[in-house]
Amino acid sequence: MRNMKYRVNSNLINLLLILISILIAISLCEIFLRLAKIEYPIFQKHDYIVGFSLRPNASGNWNKEGNSFVKINSDGLRDIEHNIKKNKNTLRIALLGDSFAEARSVNLENTFWYLMQKKLKNCENINKNIEVINFGVTEYGTGQQFLILKNKVWKYDPDLILLAFYSGNDIHDNSKKFSRKKYRPFFSLKDNQLVLDNSFRETKPYLILSSFYGKFFLKLSDYSRIAQLFREIYVKNYVKEQQQIKENKKKENEQLKNDLYTHGAFNPKSEEWVNAWNVTEKIIIEINKEVTKKNKKFILATISTPFQAHPEKTYRDKFQKKHFIKDIFYPEKRLVKLGKANNFEVISLAEDVQKYAIKSKKFFYGFKNTILSDGHMNEDGHYISSGLLSNAIYKIYNLK
Repeated sequence: MRNMKYRVNSNLINLLLILISILIAISLCEIFLRLAKIEYPIFQKHDYIVGFSLRPNASGNWNKEGNSFVKINSDGLRDIEHNIKKNKNTLRIALLGDSFAEARSVNLENTFWYLMQKKLKNCENINKNIEVINFGVTEYGTGQQFLILKNKVWKYDPDLILLAFYSGNDIHDNSKKFSRKKYRPFFSLKDNQLVLDNSFRETKPYLILSSFYGKFFLKLSDYSRIAQLFREIYVKNYVKEQQQIKENKKKENEQLKNDLYTHGAFNPKSEEWVNAWNVTEKIIIEINKEVTKKNKKFILATISTPFQAHPEKTYRDKFQKKHFIKDIFYPEKRLVKLGKANNFEVISLAEDVQKYAIKSKKFFYGFKNTILSDGHMNEDGHYISSGLLSNAIYKIYNLK
Protein backbone atom coordinates (compact mmCIF):
# COMPACT_ATOMS: atom_id res chain seq x y z
CA MET A 1 0.00 0.00 0.00
CA ARG A 2 2.86 2.31 0.95
CA ASN A 3 4.68 1.44 -2.30
CA MET A 4 1.54 2.18 -4.33
CA LYS A 5 1.13 5.56 -2.60
CA TYR A 6 4.81 6.27 -3.25
CA ARG A 7 4.40 5.44 -6.97
CA VAL A 8 1.31 7.67 -7.24
CA ASN A 9 3.12 10.54 -5.54
CA SER A 10 6.16 9.95 -7.73
CA ASN A 11 4.03 10.03 -10.89
CA LEU A 12 2.33 13.25 -9.78
CA ILE A 13 5.70 14.84 -9.07
CA ASN A 14 7.01 13.74 -12.48
CA LEU A 15 3.91 15.09 -14.17
CA LEU A 16 4.26 18.37 -12.29
CA LEU A 17 7.92 18.60 -13.29
CA ILE A 18 7.00 18.01 -16.92
CA LEU A 19 4.31 20.72 -16.79
CA ILE A 20 6.71 23.16 -15.13
CA SER A 21 9.35 22.37 -17.77
CA ILE A 22 6.84 23.00 -20.56
CA LEU A 23 5.79 26.30 -18.98
CA ILE A 24 9.42 27.37 -18.60
CA ALA A 25 10.14 26.44 -22.22
CA ILE A 26 7.09 28.37 -23.43
CA SER A 27 8.06 31.36 -21.30
CA LEU A 28 11.65 31.32 -22.57
CA CYS A 29 10.43 31.07 -26.16
CA GLU A 30 8.00 33.94 -25.57
CA ILE A 31 10.76 36.06 -24.02
CA PHE A 32 13.12 35.29 -26.92
CA LEU A 33 10.53 36.28 -29.54
CA ARG A 34 9.86 39.55 -27.73
CA LEU A 35 13.55 40.38 -27.23
CA ALA A 36 14.20 39.57 -30.89
CA LYS A 37 11.20 41.75 -31.82
CA ILE A 38 9.64 38.90 -33.79
CA GLU A 39 5.90 39.31 -34.08
CA TYR A 40 3.14 38.54 -36.55
CA PRO A 41 0.16 40.57 -35.32
CA ILE A 42 -3.24 39.31 -36.45
CA PHE A 43 -5.48 42.15 -37.53
CA GLN A 44 -8.38 40.25 -39.12
CA LYS A 45 -11.31 38.27 -37.77
CA HIS A 46 -14.32 36.55 -39.31
CA ASP A 47 -17.25 38.72 -40.39
CA TYR A 48 -20.75 37.44 -41.16
CA ILE A 49 -21.40 40.12 -43.80
CA VAL A 50 -18.08 40.48 -45.63
CA GLY A 51 -16.21 37.30 -44.69
CA PHE A 52 -13.44 39.00 -42.74
CA SER A 53 -12.85 42.40 -41.19
CA LEU A 54 -10.40 44.18 -38.90
CA ARG A 55 -10.33 43.26 -35.23
CA PRO A 56 -11.31 46.17 -32.97
CA ASN A 57 -8.40 47.41 -30.83
CA ALA A 58 -5.87 45.00 -32.38
CA SER A 59 -2.36 46.44 -32.63
CA GLY A 60 1.21 45.50 -33.42
CA ASN A 61 4.35 46.26 -35.35
CA TRP A 62 4.18 45.36 -39.04
CA ASN A 63 7.52 44.60 -40.70
CA LYS A 64 6.75 42.08 -43.42
CA GLU A 65 6.79 45.00 -45.81
CA GLY A 66 7.95 48.37 -44.60
CA ASN A 67 8.09 49.05 -40.88
CA SER A 68 5.12 50.56 -39.07
CA PHE A 69 2.96 50.41 -35.99
CA VAL A 70 -0.64 49.48 -36.78
CA LYS A 71 -3.52 50.21 -34.42
CA ILE A 72 -7.11 49.29 -35.20
CA ASN A 73 -9.66 51.53 -33.52
CA SER A 74 -12.65 50.43 -31.44
CA ASP A 75 -14.92 50.21 -34.50
CA GLY A 76 -12.55 47.97 -36.47
CA LEU A 77 -10.99 50.68 -38.65
CA ARG A 78 -7.29 51.28 -39.28
CA ASP A 79 -7.72 54.87 -38.17
CA ILE A 80 -7.95 57.15 -35.16
CA GLU A 81 -11.15 57.16 -33.13
CA HIS A 82 -14.07 59.04 -34.72
CA ASN A 83 -17.31 60.24 -33.17
CA ILE A 84 -20.37 58.75 -34.81
CA LYS A 85 -22.03 62.17 -34.76
CA LYS A 86 -20.45 64.59 -37.20
CA ASN A 87 -19.29 67.96 -35.89
CA LYS A 88 -20.80 71.12 -37.36
CA ASN A 89 -19.18 72.70 -40.43
CA THR A 90 -17.34 69.47 -41.20
CA LEU A 91 -16.88 67.76 -44.55
CA ARG A 92 -16.67 64.07 -43.73
CA ILE A 93 -15.10 61.79 -46.34
CA ALA A 94 -15.53 58.00 -46.11
CA LEU A 95 -12.74 56.09 -47.84
CA LEU A 96 -13.43 52.62 -49.23
CA GLY A 97 -10.52 50.48 -50.37
CA ASP A 98 -8.24 47.50 -49.88
CA SER A 99 -4.66 47.16 -48.61
CA PHE A 100 -3.65 50.41 -50.31
CA ALA A 101 -6.15 52.22 -48.09
CA GLU A 102 -5.49 50.22 -44.93
CA ALA A 103 -1.79 50.82 -45.69
CA ARG A 104 -0.16 48.64 -43.03
CA SER A 105 3.29 49.23 -44.49
CA VAL A 106 3.48 52.86 -43.39
CA ASN A 107 2.60 54.69 -40.21
CA LEU A 108 -0.88 56.19 -40.07
CA GLU A 109 0.33 59.79 -40.33
CA ASN A 110 2.10 58.93 -43.63
CA THR A 111 -0.92 57.39 -45.38
CA PHE A 112 -2.34 59.19 -48.41
CA TRP A 113 -5.75 59.64 -46.80
CA TYR A 114 -4.37 61.11 -43.57
CA LEU A 115 -2.13 63.47 -45.56
CA MET A 116 -5.02 64.29 -47.89
CA GLN A 117 -7.07 65.40 -44.91
CA LYS A 118 -4.34 67.87 -43.93
CA LYS A 119 -3.76 69.11 -47.47
CA LEU A 120 -7.45 69.75 -48.10
CA LYS A 121 -7.61 71.82 -44.94
CA ASN A 122 -4.81 73.97 -46.31
CA CYS A 123 -6.49 74.59 -49.68
CA GLU A 124 -7.41 78.19 -50.40
CA ASN A 125 -10.85 79.37 -49.27
CA ILE A 126 -11.74 76.13 -47.50
CA ASN A 127 -14.13 77.10 -44.75
CA LYS A 128 -14.90 73.61 -43.49
CA ASN A 129 -13.20 71.14 -41.22
CA ILE A 130 -12.07 68.09 -43.18
CA GLU A 131 -12.42 64.61 -41.68
CA VAL A 132 -11.44 61.44 -43.52
CA ILE A 133 -12.58 58.07 -42.12
CA ASN A 134 -10.72 55.05 -43.48
CA PHE A 135 -12.81 51.91 -44.12
CA GLY A 136 -10.07 50.22 -46.16
CA VAL A 137 -9.27 46.57 -45.38
CA THR A 138 -6.47 44.47 -46.82
CA GLU A 139 -7.63 42.03 -49.56
CA TYR A 140 -11.11 43.53 -49.92
CA GLY A 141 -12.66 43.44 -53.36
CA THR A 142 -15.13 46.01 -54.69
CA GLY A 143 -18.04 43.77 -53.69
CA GLN A 144 -16.97 43.78 -50.04
CA GLN A 145 -16.48 47.55 -50.18
CA PHE A 146 -20.05 47.88 -51.47
CA LEU A 147 -21.33 45.81 -48.54
CA ILE A 148 -19.27 47.87 -46.07
CA LEU A 149 -20.84 51.01 -47.52
CA LYS A 150 -24.34 49.61 -47.02
CA ASN A 151 -23.76 48.11 -43.57
CA LYS A 152 -21.14 50.22 -41.80
CA VAL A 153 -20.44 53.57 -43.43
CA TRP A 154 -23.79 55.36 -43.30
CA LYS A 155 -23.96 55.56 -39.51
CA TYR A 156 -21.13 58.12 -39.74
CA ASP A 157 -23.19 60.31 -42.09
CA PRO A 158 -20.37 61.08 -44.57
CA ASP A 159 -20.74 63.82 -47.18
CA LEU A 160 -18.45 62.23 -49.75
CA ILE A 161 -17.70 58.58 -50.56
CA LEU A 162 -14.22 58.05 -52.04
CA LEU A 163 -13.59 54.62 -53.55
CA ALA A 164 -9.85 53.92 -53.89
CA PHE A 165 -9.74 51.44 -56.76
CA TYR A 166 -6.60 49.37 -57.40
CA SER A 167 -6.68 47.71 -60.82
CA GLY A 168 -3.77 45.46 -59.86
CA ASN A 169 -6.09 43.14 -57.93
CA ASP A 170 -9.57 44.63 -57.34
CA ILE A 171 -11.03 43.07 -60.49
CA HIS A 172 -9.22 39.85 -59.66
CA ASP A 173 -10.69 39.82 -56.14
CA ASN A 174 -14.24 40.27 -57.47
CA SER A 175 -14.01 36.93 -59.28
CA LYS A 176 -14.66 33.72 -57.36
CA LYS A 177 -12.46 31.88 -59.84
CA PHE A 178 -9.46 34.18 -59.59
CA SER A 179 -9.59 35.25 -55.94
CA ARG A 180 -7.07 33.59 -53.67
CA LYS A 181 -9.20 34.30 -50.59
CA LYS A 182 -12.39 32.31 -50.99
CA TYR A 183 -14.02 33.11 -47.64
CA ARG A 184 -15.63 36.29 -48.85
CA PRO A 185 -18.97 37.12 -50.53
CA PHE A 186 -18.99 37.29 -54.31
CA PHE A 187 -21.34 38.95 -56.74
CA SER A 188 -22.34 37.54 -60.10
CA LEU A 189 -24.53 38.90 -62.87
CA LYS A 190 -27.91 37.50 -63.85
CA ASP A 191 -30.04 39.44 -66.32
CA ASN A 192 -27.72 42.40 -65.69
CA GLN A 193 -28.56 42.35 -61.97
CA LEU A 194 -26.12 41.61 -59.16
CA VAL A 195 -26.65 38.32 -57.33
CA LEU A 196 -24.96 37.88 -53.96
CA ASP A 197 -23.25 34.59 -53.15
CA ASN A 198 -22.74 34.10 -49.39
CA SER A 199 -21.52 30.51 -49.58
CA PHE A 200 -18.27 31.68 -47.94
CA ARG A 201 -20.00 31.01 -44.62
CA GLU A 202 -19.59 27.30 -45.27
CA THR A 203 -15.87 27.45 -46.16
CA LYS A 204 -13.28 25.85 -43.88
CA PRO A 205 -11.32 29.08 -43.10
CA TYR A 206 -14.50 30.95 -42.17
CA LEU A 207 -15.80 28.12 -39.99
CA ILE A 208 -12.45 27.90 -38.19
CA LEU A 209 -12.26 31.66 -37.58
CA SER A 210 -15.88 31.87 -36.40
CA SER A 211 -15.61 28.88 -34.04
CA PHE A 212 -15.04 29.18 -30.30
CA TYR A 213 -11.50 27.86 -30.72
CA GLY A 214 -10.79 30.26 -33.57
CA LYS A 215 -11.97 33.26 -31.56
CA PHE A 216 -10.02 32.06 -28.51
CA PHE A 217 -6.85 31.67 -30.56
CA LEU A 218 -7.19 35.19 -32.00
CA LYS A 219 -7.61 36.58 -28.48
CA LEU A 220 -4.62 34.58 -27.30
CA SER A 221 -2.54 36.06 -30.14
CA ASP A 222 -2.92 39.50 -28.54
CA TYR A 223 -0.76 38.27 -25.68
CA SER A 224 1.34 35.48 -27.19
CA ARG A 225 4.01 35.80 -29.87
CA ILE A 226 4.13 31.99 -30.02
CA ALA A 227 0.47 31.89 -31.06
CA GLN A 228 1.23 34.48 -33.74
CA LEU A 229 4.16 32.40 -34.98
CA PHE A 230 2.09 29.21 -35.21
CA ARG A 231 -0.58 31.06 -37.19
CA GLU A 232 2.06 32.49 -39.55
CA ILE A 233 3.50 29.03 -40.22
CA TYR A 234 0.00 27.64 -40.85
CA VAL A 235 -0.89 30.45 -43.27
CA LYS A 236 2.36 30.06 -45.21
CA ASN A 237 1.82 26.32 -45.60
CA TYR A 238 -1.80 26.91 -46.65
CA VAL A 239 -0.73 29.45 -49.27
CA LYS A 240 1.89 27.04 -50.61
CA GLU A 241 -0.73 24.30 -50.91
CA GLN A 242 -3.13 26.63 -52.74
CA GLN A 243 -0.34 27.79 -55.04
CA GLN A 244 0.52 24.19 -55.86
CA ILE A 245 -3.13 23.44 -56.66
CA LYS A 246 -3.18 26.51 -58.91
CA GLU A 247 0.03 25.41 -60.67
CA ASN A 248 -1.40 21.95 -61.26
CA LYS A 249 -4.57 23.42 -62.76
CA LYS A 250 -2.48 25.70 -64.94
CA LYS A 251 -0.64 22.71 -66.35
CA GLU A 252 -3.96 21.00 -67.04
CA ASN A 253 -5.43 24.02 -68.79
CA GLU A 254 -3.07 26.12 -70.91
CA GLN A 255 -5.78 28.74 -71.40
CA LEU A 256 -5.17 29.92 -67.85
CA LYS A 257 -1.87 31.36 -69.05
CA ASN A 258 -3.85 34.35 -70.18
CA ASP A 259 -5.69 34.63 -66.87
CA LEU A 260 -2.82 35.23 -64.48
CA TYR A 261 -3.07 37.81 -61.70
CA THR A 262 -2.41 41.31 -63.10
CA HIS A 263 -2.43 41.44 -66.87
CA GLY A 264 -5.92 40.00 -67.33
CA ALA A 265 -7.25 43.27 -65.92
CA PHE A 266 -5.31 45.16 -68.59
CA ASN A 267 -6.07 42.78 -71.42
CA PRO A 268 -9.39 41.00 -70.68
CA LYS A 269 -9.76 38.49 -73.48
CA SER A 270 -10.96 35.35 -71.75
CA GLU A 271 -14.60 34.90 -70.76
CA GLU A 272 -13.70 34.87 -67.05
CA TRP A 273 -11.82 38.18 -67.21
CA VAL A 274 -14.55 39.81 -69.29
CA ASN A 275 -17.06 38.65 -66.68
CA ALA A 276 -14.87 39.87 -63.79
CA TRP A 277 -14.73 43.31 -65.38
CA ASN A 278 -18.49 43.36 -66.03
CA VAL A 279 -19.26 42.41 -62.42
CA THR A 280 -16.81 45.02 -61.13
CA GLU A 281 -18.35 47.77 -63.25
CA LYS A 282 -21.84 46.81 -62.15
CA ILE A 283 -20.82 46.95 -58.48
CA ILE A 284 -19.35 50.42 -58.98
CA ILE A 285 -22.55 51.55 -60.70
CA GLU A 286 -24.56 50.23 -57.73
CA ILE A 287 -22.24 52.01 -55.29
CA ASN A 288 -22.89 55.24 -57.16
CA LYS A 289 -26.65 54.62 -57.05
CA GLU A 290 -26.48 53.91 -53.31
CA VAL A 291 -24.56 57.14 -52.69
CA THR A 292 -26.83 59.20 -54.95
CA LYS A 293 -29.90 57.79 -53.22
CA LYS A 294 -28.52 59.13 -49.92
CA ASN A 295 -28.02 62.52 -51.61
CA LYS A 296 -24.23 62.28 -51.09
CA LYS A 297 -21.30 62.66 -53.47
CA PHE A 298 -19.26 59.83 -54.99
CA ILE A 299 -15.74 59.82 -56.43
CA LEU A 300 -13.83 56.86 -57.82
CA ALA A 301 -10.05 57.29 -57.55
CA THR A 302 -7.76 54.85 -59.36
CA ILE A 303 -4.55 54.03 -57.50
CA SER A 304 -1.55 53.48 -59.78
CA THR A 305 0.10 50.05 -59.99
CA PRO A 306 3.85 49.51 -59.39
CA PHE A 307 4.71 48.96 -63.05
CA GLN A 308 2.72 52.00 -64.16
CA ALA A 309 4.68 54.12 -61.68
CA HIS A 310 8.10 52.68 -62.47
CA PRO A 311 10.54 55.50 -63.32
CA GLU A 312 12.37 53.53 -66.03
CA LYS A 313 10.83 53.27 -69.50
CA THR A 314 12.79 50.12 -70.35
CA TYR A 315 11.23 48.32 -67.36
CA ARG A 316 7.70 49.44 -68.24
CA ASP A 317 8.16 48.44 -71.89
CA LYS A 318 9.53 45.03 -70.92
CA PHE A 319 6.67 44.40 -68.47
CA GLN A 320 4.11 45.50 -71.03
CA LYS A 321 5.56 43.18 -73.69
CA LYS A 322 5.88 40.21 -71.32
CA HIS A 323 2.22 40.45 -70.26
CA PHE A 324 0.77 41.25 -73.70
CA ILE A 325 -0.53 44.62 -72.51
CA LYS A 326 -1.43 47.03 -75.31
CA ASP A 327 -2.28 49.99 -73.09
CA ILE A 328 -0.91 50.26 -69.55
CA PHE A 329 -3.63 52.78 -68.72
CA TYR A 330 -6.47 50.59 -70.00
CA PRO A 331 -8.21 50.22 -66.58
CA GLU A 332 -8.09 53.97 -65.93
CA LYS A 333 -9.52 54.83 -69.35
CA ARG A 334 -12.24 52.22 -69.00
CA LEU A 335 -13.27 53.52 -65.57
CA VAL A 336 -13.26 57.15 -66.73
CA LYS A 337 -15.60 56.09 -69.51
CA LEU A 338 -17.80 54.29 -66.97
CA GLY A 339 -17.94 57.43 -64.84
CA LYS A 340 -19.01 59.61 -67.76
CA ALA A 341 -21.72 57.13 -68.73
CA ASN A 342 -23.09 56.98 -65.18
CA ASN A 343 -22.54 60.57 -64.05
CA PHE A 344 -19.86 60.15 -61.37
CA GLU A 345 -16.39 61.62 -61.07
CA VAL A 346 -13.24 59.56 -61.66
CA ILE A 347 -9.80 60.71 -60.53
CA SER A 348 -7.13 58.84 -62.47
CA LEU A 349 -3.77 58.97 -60.67
CA ALA A 350 -1.61 56.60 -62.73
CA GLU A 351 -0.41 58.92 -65.51
CA ASP A 352 0.43 61.78 -63.15
CA VAL A 353 2.17 59.47 -60.67
CA GLN A 354 4.24 58.06 -63.55
CA LYS A 355 5.27 61.60 -64.58
CA TYR A 356 6.41 62.35 -61.03
CA ALA A 357 8.34 59.06 -60.90
CA ILE A 358 10.14 59.78 -64.18
CA LYS A 359 10.95 63.35 -63.16
CA SER A 360 12.15 62.50 -59.63
CA LYS A 361 13.61 59.08 -60.54
CA LYS A 362 12.05 57.78 -57.33
CA PHE A 363 10.39 54.46 -56.63
CA PHE A 364 6.95 55.04 -55.15
CA TYR A 365 6.44 51.34 -54.40
CA GLY A 366 8.46 48.92 -52.31
CA PHE A 367 10.59 49.18 -49.18
CA LYS A 368 14.13 48.57 -47.98
CA ASN A 369 13.12 45.21 -46.52
CA THR A 370 11.32 44.08 -49.71
CA ILE A 371 11.79 45.02 -53.37
CA LEU A 372 11.80 48.57 -54.65
CA SER A 373 9.20 49.13 -57.42
CA ASP A 374 7.01 46.25 -56.20
CA GLY A 375 4.32 45.67 -53.58
CA HIS A 376 2.58 48.54 -51.81
CA MET A 377 3.13 52.28 -51.86
CA ASN A 378 5.92 53.59 -49.68
CA GLU A 379 5.91 56.98 -47.95
CA ASP A 380 6.84 58.80 -51.16
CA GLY A 381 4.02 57.08 -53.05
CA HIS A 382 1.48 58.02 -50.38
CA TYR A 383 2.73 61.59 -50.34
CA ILE A 384 2.45 62.07 -54.11
CA SER A 385 -0.97 60.39 -54.24
CA SER A 386 -2.29 62.53 -51.38
CA GLY A 387 -1.36 65.72 -53.19
CA LEU A 388 -2.90 64.64 -56.48
CA LEU A 389 -6.11 63.49 -54.79
CA SER A 390 -6.43 66.64 -52.69
CA ASN A 391 -6.03 68.92 -55.72
CA ALA A 392 -8.49 66.89 -57.78
CA ILE A 393 -11.15 66.78 -55.06
CA TYR A 394 -10.78 70.51 -54.46
CA LYS A 395 -11.19 71.28 -58.17
CA ILE A 396 -14.21 69.01 -58.51
CA TYR A 397 -16.17 70.35 -55.56
CA ASN A 398 -14.41 73.63 -54.69
CA LEU A 399 -15.06 72.92 -51.02
CA LYS A 400 -16.06 76.37 -49.76
